[in-house]
Amino acid sequence: MAPRILLIGGNAKHFHAAKAAGLDVVYVQFPDEFKPEYGPQVVGAVLADYTDWDTFRPLAEAAHRAWGFTEVVSLTEPGLDPAGRVRDLLGLGGPSYEVSHRFTDKYVMRRRLAAVADPDVPAIGAEVMTDSASLTAFGARYGYPFIVKPGAGTASFGVHRVDSAGDVPAVYEAISSQRDVSDHPFLGQYDLDEYVMEEYIDGTLYSAEAFSFAGRHTVLAITEAVTLPGTVVHAGHAVPARLPAAEVAAVERMIPAFLDALGYADGPSHTEFKFSPRGPVVIESQNRIGGALINEMVHEVHGVDMHELTMKWPHGLVNPVSQAPQARGAAASWLAVAQPGEIVEIAGVEEVTSDPATLAVDLGGATAGDRVRSLDGSWDGLGHVAVRAPDTTAAIEYSRARVADIKVHTRAVAD
Repeated sequence: MAPRILLIGGNAKHFHAAKAAGLDVVYVQFPDEFKPEYGPQVVGAVLADYTDWDTFRPLAEAAHRAWGFTEVVSLTEPGLDPAGRVRDLLGLGGPSYEVSHRFTDKYVMRRRLAAVADPDVPAIGAEVMTDSASLTAFGARYGYPFIVKPGAGTASFGVHRVDSAGDVPAVYEAISSQRDVSDHPFLGQYDLDEYVMEEYIDGTLYSAEAFSFAGRHTVLAITEAVTLPGTVVHAGHAVPARLPAAEVAAVERMIPAFLDALGYADGPSHTEFKFSPRGPVVIESQNRIGGALINEMVHEVHGVDMHELTMKWPHGLVNPVSQAPQARGAAASWLAVAQPGEIVEIAGVEEVTSDPATLAVDLGGATAGDRVRSLDGSWDGLGHVAVRAPDTTAAIEYSRARVADIKVHTRAVAD
């Protein structure tokens, strides 16, 4: 019988990776996100709110009795902590809930780094926001600007930059309004109760795409992000990052120290960082593969498929990768956006997809009738287009041009 995994959340590409690795899948998904075409690809399914542990625990136990999975995998942010809980409950290998939560709770991560105090992983000031006065006090203590963001979450949603004491009332009001929103898709999977204040690190955002093999951490690629002016939305991502060798070496020292500090031993990680006078500083990290078609770009440029590693490594079906293979050309993805409203038509996708330079197009299944929200985070984009090119600069420019060739027509709708 093929090895069997419990896959929590995720999408078709994760099924394909599991099947390509020779694995059977027991699938866990929110009821409204399960699609009929998934049925033939799984040996069993649990449809429930897997972020509610009281509900999910007995279902996970029943699924284990019924289908006998031996590993738990999640490559989606809301599924990471539940996956750790199931491993703890059933005594399975892989990251525990405690370790996973050091990634998914941004304040827990900051406290952990401060406690470990590894000089290769510079710590920055961070506190939980309690009220408007706590924002003012943080600015007085650490200076301006500083960042306020949800303690849980991803895709830049709910991130605010406070440039001066005069910004505090408006930022606090914006956070209060976000907590009152009930119809954003982000809120179905994340909790906005806790916001974290952090020192601001200026500069370009990068991410290290790494994989950990029984405590040995290998940086497989470094991705460069392009942030839209005046926002915190990362519209572009490119591999390899345009960094000198000395900075690459600093990252390759920092990432293993960071993952050791968090107690992470096995699996993929996506760690965002910026450079400071003290070296690279972690902004946040996830114990999963990065979005924005990053895996497709790493596979294209470095020849390593992190989906394959994720599925095969726990079963001993793949050897460790000791260092990143040499880059072959470059790749970049760009976020597709549209005016807020209801989608009337999407044109140009076939032309872009058929371009030999196009690596992947993922618009998340967007179609006529879907709602486009204002761009408050990359969640509010439609998806990404990734392209290949001879070098990183050319890849960024061409990915932006190809996205512009996809025309999304919307019409205004009443709120």
